[in-house]
Amino acid sequence: MAALRQMFHNNNALVRKFGLKFIEVANDTLAEMKEAQSKKDLAELGRLGHKLKSSARTIGASSFADLCEGLEKTNTNNDWSGAESLLEKIPPLLERITQQLENEFSEMSE
Repeated sequence: MAALRQMFHNNNALVRKFGLKFIEVANDTLAEMKEAQSKKDLAELGRLGHKLKSSARTIGASSFADLCEGLEKTNTNNDWSGAESLLEKIPPLLERITQQLENEFSEMSE
């Protein structure tokens, strides 16, 4: 939240807008990742990891961005088992980020 607040000069409306947009994009990308996983498409997983890494870094979700970067690298290293390991960690962390953002947003409106 600190990164979002700083980026948008504590403008709660913009913080909320971009936080919600991140959640939406991340969930859509996660669905695409599951599809790529079912097809064992490392190249697509790498592309999706790269896409989500940038968004996560922008909002300050460094641990999440690191997982996405790891997924991106699995394509380069042809590391299917590494990709599967990361794909187990990404959804629960996204859920925690989502909860944190939603808690922050609910406090903003009170």
